[in-house]
Amino acid sequence: MGYKIRGNKLYVSGTVDGKFYRLATGKEATALNIKWIKKNHRDVLLKLVNKEKPKRSQMFSEYAIQSIESNAYSVKESTQYGYKTMLNRNILPYFKHYRIDEIMPSDIRAWQTKLLQTMNPMSAKNIRILLGKILDEARMDRIIDSNPVSLVKSPRNTIVTEITPFTMDEINILLKNADKWMQTFLTVAFFTGMRSGELIGLKWEDLDFNSNKIHVSRSISQGRESSTKTGKMRIIDMLAPVKDVLQRKYRENGLKYEYIFTSRKGKPYRQHSAVVSKYWKPLLKRCTIAYRVLYNTRHTFATLMLTNGEDILWVSQMLGHSNVSTTMKYYIKYIEEKGKKRAAFLDDKIENIAQLLHS
Repeated sequence: MGYKIRGNKLYVSGTVDGKFYRLATGKEATALNIKWIKKNHRDVLLKLVNKEKPKRSQMFSEYAIQSIESNAYSVKESTQYGYKTMLNRNILPYFKHYRIDEIMPSDIRAWQTKLLQTMNPMSAKNIRILLGKILDEARMDRIIDSNPVSLVKSPRNTIVTEITPFTMDEINILLKNADKWMQTFLTVAFFTGMRSGELIGLKWEDLDFNSNKIHVSRSISQGRESSTKTGKMRIIDMLAPVKDVLQRKYRENGLKYEYIFTSRKGKPYRQHSAVVSKYWKPLLKRCTIAYRVLYNTRHTFATLMLTNGEDILWVSQMLGHSNVSTTMKYYIKYIEEKGKKRAAFLDDKIENIAQLLHS
């Protein structure tokens, strides 16, 4: 590779990918430019060659499917299923006839506006994140120069998700009116904080009645068994009410089935929505308690423990949060200890400071 001067203009030349090029730089052969081209002729040639090469283009639908499938190894099976669902329901119907390099920021804005007509901003944000990941891979593959999603503002989340935990009175009403199966399920849910998918994936082998521990290592969603949401197994405490109902259930049929919460045929439920429709909704109706999603049993555990002074680190570990800041984010208002005297331990540890000052 090198440079030449022709008609007082600078040219660079050399072989790239087996093909020889001689290209004009558009710069005059001044002393300063000659000094610059001596040092940079190789980079200049590569840049000019890249401009000459036609960009590889591809239909968005083909690339998007390839992108999701090629990353399947790095995500949980349930997450992969969710990505495919979002792609087919919310992205491909709008962009399936586009080439990747045809998608402009204005298209992203129009698509995002359409999403917000049928869903809340948080749901739209999650779908937008997936589209952004796909187009960012296209940018790294040099199919596009920039990701148009990054040039459009994300929808504002104007909906505040309210945590509506159950009170102890409501818990007692629910347990009193539930059948035996649901009594056990709700007791474990309310007093472990486990996620619904983790509950229906729980096996008898996960319980240690001697050390009062539960090994939470799997979750079931869409009929698929996978790891927990964080991808990590955790060991949580089996509190007394939980131990009591599980031991009773084990004496009844623990030797018969592998999973703890099964259908009448002894099979685990494919997803927690089956528990919601069969047990949860009818129970709330019988108890004349306003409908709340089953996930509120998890919120109830957290708020119940924190308002009664349990250590937030322990609560965070029971919930399986990756760090305590996640627990603080959702439940900080339940940690406030109004009226508590701070540093009370100092009262009988030091002499009266006023007396010392006046002595």
